[in-house]
Amino acid sequence: MVRTATYQIHGLVPAACVFANRYDREDVIRSLGKEIALYPPLKIAELPSTPDDLLKLDQVFIKSELKVGVVHVKEGQTTEEEIFDNNGDSPLFEEFVDLLGDRVKLQGFDRYRGGLDTLHNLTGTHSIYTFWRGIEIMFHVSTLLPYEKDDSQKLQRKRHIGNDIVCIIFLEADDTDFSPGCIKSHFLHTFIVVQASPHQREKPSKYKVSVVSRDEVPGYGPYLNDMCEFDKGPMFREWLLTKTVNAERASYTAPKFARMQDRTRGQMLEDLVINLNNHSETGKMPQPYRRGSWRPIGHMRSNFPLQDSVRDTFESFETLSNDFAAAFRRADLCDVTFIVEGKEKVKIHAVRAILGVRSRVFKEMLYDNLKGIRSASLSSTNLKDSNMLQVPDPDEGYKNKSAPSSPVAKRALFKFGNFSFKRRSDGSHEKLRRELKRMQSQQSAWEDDESDASSHGSLKKNVSTESKDNLDEYEIIEFDPSTFQILLDYLHTGTCTLTCSIIPGLLCAAEYYDLPDLLQACFHHAKQYIHLAAVAQMLNDLEECYWRYNSAMELVNMIIQFINTNAGDFLEQHHYITLCEPFFTIIICRELKSVAEIDKFQAMLAWAKYFLRKQRQTKGRATDDLRTLMDRLSQDLKLHKISPSDLIKIVQPAQCIENERVITALTHHANADRRRSKQQCSLSSEDSM
Repeated sequence: MVRTATYQIHGLVPAACVFANRYDREDVIRSLGKEIALYPPLKIAELPSTPDDLLKLDQVFIKSELKVGVVHVKEGQTTEEEIFDNNGDSPLFEEFVDLLGDRVKLQGFDRYRGGLDTLHNLTGTHSIYTFWRGIEIMFHVSTLLPYEKDDSQKLQRKRHIGNDIVCIIFLEADDTDFSPGCIKSHFLHTFIVVQASPHQREKPSKYKVSVVSRDEVPGYGPYLNDMCEFDKGPMFREWLLTKTVNAERASYTAPKFARMQDRTRGQMLEDLVINLNNHSETGKMPQPYRRGSWRPIGHMRSNFPLQDSVRDTFESFETLSNDFAAAFRRADLCDVTFIVEGKEKVKIHAVRAILGVRSRVFKEMLYDNLKGIRSASLSSTNLKDSNMLQVPDPDEGYKNKSAPSSPVAKRALFKFGNFSFKRRSDGSHEKLRRELKRMQSQQSAWEDDESDASSHGSLKKNVSTESKDNLDEYEIIEFDPSTFQILLDYLHTGTCTLTCSIIPGLLCAAEYYDLPDLLQACFHHAKQYIHLAAVAQMLNDLEECYWRYNSAMELVNMIIQFINTNAGDFLEQHHYITLCEPFFTIIICRELKSVAEIDKFQAMLAWAKYFLRKQRQTKGRATDDLRTLMDRLSQDLKLHKISPSDLIKIVQPAQCIENERVITALTHHANADRRRSKQQCSLSSEDSM
């Protein structure tokens, strides 16, 4: 078998064609190399990890996790706006959706989420999920995604379904045809149309199926042939899921996805060859990191030993890094200044050329006449050329020149859209409202500057005339000064010190400025060194930004999973006491391992008292607020699992749970004891007979 970056071929070589000892591997390899005149000669791979690496190479694009769109179309609906305006009022559609999989509650869902929010219900409260033949499938059902009446384009629904590759259309109509062109997307390659008559009364329901794909998608089974009508049942579900998975895999061969596959495959092959060469020359085992994905910082550092006669190279990376870090903090050696907003505005100096080479986002900001990077103030209408999964906007006339073309940055920008956001119960929407209002005013100021510049025939440079060093100045409002300073140190020197306390901010900055090496290094550090004493501060730092960045969302899920595994120690050592309310509610409402309900109640009570004490409220008001806060926290608390003695001695004296709930729990225990006594009496009577 021969593997290349774009293809692989395999076949059998007759034993008679091998002029070597067939029981000597090295002799066989040497003979084959001479036969095909290959130079340098073939070598035997002696790394124990090579078979697994080759298997990963062959299976890297066989995904076991899929996200599929499901859209409801009614009679007479032919436009995108009409289709996405539907809201689950059809029994036929609900019956079809229940056939696809299980209806799951998103909050606290710990399986494959398909890009949906599983913390604060920002993408709906429920969805459809199934685990089929070892494949996890999350369905983006249009009627279950958020609905905003004032949003005519229904962006909250389009951004999920438009980013899928396969979409199932449920056409509940007799005289309406579905046109794939009515849903505008660069990424939808296959539509599976399931038609059902709204007037049918017989059971089981009957479905007519048709499939349409783009021209560049090859054929795939199972084929319809002459049978295009199915009855509702297991056979139809099996056929539909098989067709859906095969449609997704066939779409990967389309040019848009094939280029990404070839690039990733080429990098993996190159890494494998480099590791094999290093091992054959030095005998050292390679580090388990891949370039461009999750190698640690400084992965290009040589692992070769100093050999007097062969290799004698002196390397002082640490000294070089320290010298650069000290030099680039001097204003006289730099040519650009960033004004970073924190408690106070801080000026941080940098070298424009180094930032432009290391980060595409900085290059566009510093060299392509961008005046700053403010994700919330940019429109989503300029996301058409992105190679990430984004929904194109039908308005092609407006081109915002301030939007970076980086895929990672665009994914962050798209989440703000046209300043439409959903209210949250913890009051943080007020902070977001104030921030967006300020950014909009700044954006209008930029547009005025651009109009003035265009009237003079040239683009106006963003140079501070009052700066003593005459440096270009850029305002940064997304990150605090300490995080931004560490980011610039990494870009200037290639190294930085990672700790759990700086991981949240640095992780978001790495995604925002499109730095995959730093991003994966942060994840690697968090997985290896996360500890209970640090998780509360990490979650608090992520409260305001986790919903804006995919990497922050993944880090939140990782931390919550770690807390779930060590829930007993987490509560016993009171590490939860400084948590913000949203994350404390999410953690305490989960099914924590080896944690009793009475321990949960005591943790809720301790956290609530600390929270109110920090507010410094009067005693009378604090008592009322304690009851209100505990009512909110203990909604999912299972009081019937607390023993009667603990209910009487601990829960009731606290006077923060309604008496009716306590009485209901005690009644449950009394009824359970009565049932057990009856069962024992019946068993004893049977034994006596």
